[in-house]
Amino acid sequence: MGRSDYGDRTRGSLINRMDVKLINTLERTGNLSPRRLTQRLCFLVALLWTTSIHAAETATPAPVVVSEQQALKLFYERNLDLITAHYDLERGEAEQIIAAALPNPSVDTEFYMLNEMSYTKQVSPAVNKVWPQGYMSAWSIRIEQLIITAGKRALRMESSALGTEALGYDLRDLVRILSNALRHAYYNLLLTQKNVELFQHNLDRYHEILHINKTRLDIGDIAETDFTRIEVEALKSQADLNSALATLKQAQTELLLLMGWPENALDIRAAEQWPDFNIDISRKSLSELTGLALENRPDLAAARIRLTQAEKNNELARRMVIPDVTLIGFYLKDPSNFYTSTGGVGVSFDLPVFYRQEGEIAKAGVDANSSRLTIRQTEQEIRADVLKAQAAWVTKEEIRQRFEKSSIPRIEALRKGAELAYQKGDTGLLELLDAERNYKVMMQDYYHALADRSNAWADLIMATGVDLH
Repeated sequence: MGRSDYGDRTRGSLINRMDVKLINTLERTGNLSPRRLTQRLCFLVALLWTTSIHAAETATPAPVVVSEQQALKLFYERNLDLITAHYDLERGEAEQIIAAALPNPSVDTEFYMLNEMSYTKQVSPAVNKVWPQGYMSAWSIRIEQLIITAGKRALRMESSALGTEALGYDLRDLVRILSNALRHAYYNLLLTQKNVELFQHNLDRYHEILHINKTRLDIGDIAETDFTRIEVEALKSQADLNSALATLKQAQTELLLLMGWPENALDIRAAEQWPDFNIDISRKSLSELTGLALENRPDLAAARIRLTQAEKNNELARRMVIPDVTLIGFYLKDPSNFYTSTGGVGVSFDLPVFYRQEGEIAKAGVDANSSRLTIRQTEQEIRADVLKAQAAWVTKEEIRQRFEKSSIPRIEALRKGAELAYQKGDTGLLELLDAERNYKVMMQDYYHALADRSNAWADLIMATGVDLH
């Protein structure tokens, strides 16, 4: 029973005492004057109204209980790291648009005025007649268009599309890793809840033992030192409960941080149920699980796509030796020239005489080799992850089965037997307290075994990559 239950009992006892006072007051109203009776009733109504307001203010909201699937749904919708990864994917799509863009033509135009011009004609051997023509305008236009040769634009488009596809697998891999982190946080919260319940139950047991033995102490049936031992154990249990409550807040904070801190969910609780497991996967052999992981892991798929991208970039670097061509067209209108209108076309390109992209080609080759090495490293890491995850899963499952088949029934029987023997006087107080301590320790170990088994299962599905949403 938690602090809220204690507060409810306290408020309930307060209200009960007020009800008794109200009854006693009403019983004495027969001898009061009407004015005095009215004052007394107004006071009681005001007191009840104030108490109801205080109870409403101090009432704590009910905790928000979420299942594992609900926690995953909130995680997919609100986790900031996933939102950032979505932006990276959108950036890759923008890079595809840039890679597919055609170069725009370049236009250069000029407009200018010529000095004042005149027309001269000899009308006689000794006389020239001049006719002023005024100011004349001249203009020119030049257009250039870059032509990308040797299929380099198509290679850039293919490389950019492969990069975007790899970013998509990176997003899926981030989901795989963070989903595992969320499951660990969820199981840790469930474990802390179980510990809080265990310590609260253990504390209630000690309070019950204290209540029973207080009467025995008053009549001299037990020694004061025995009663003190019970009080010390109760204080230790209270300290355990306080520590478990602090750990519960930390576990809630870790889970809320992964879920993007949803509104109105500060007091979040995990559903009181350990996860269900896929029996088909748990029964597969190591080789089958490894093959499943090599087929489904998004990090390996991203590495393979990046190798293809590196090979495209290597081919692009080799084709960069072939120069791009710039087509040129121009037109000039100049009245001062003998031919007032002039036009023409031409081409412009670089001659690969001194430098033939050797550095870029070498760098692209190194990138391709590095991508091949990354694939081999990723495959080895996947095999190691599957091996460790399966070994941990088998071990934790065996521990859980031993607890449920042997340890838990025995410790519960020993605890009940010690309690009955103490009630009959066959054993002493120390045996009873020792049984309570052993029960608490065994149940703690059992809850940790359940949490470890759940975490091992989460690690197994993360290692195989089959739990992608």
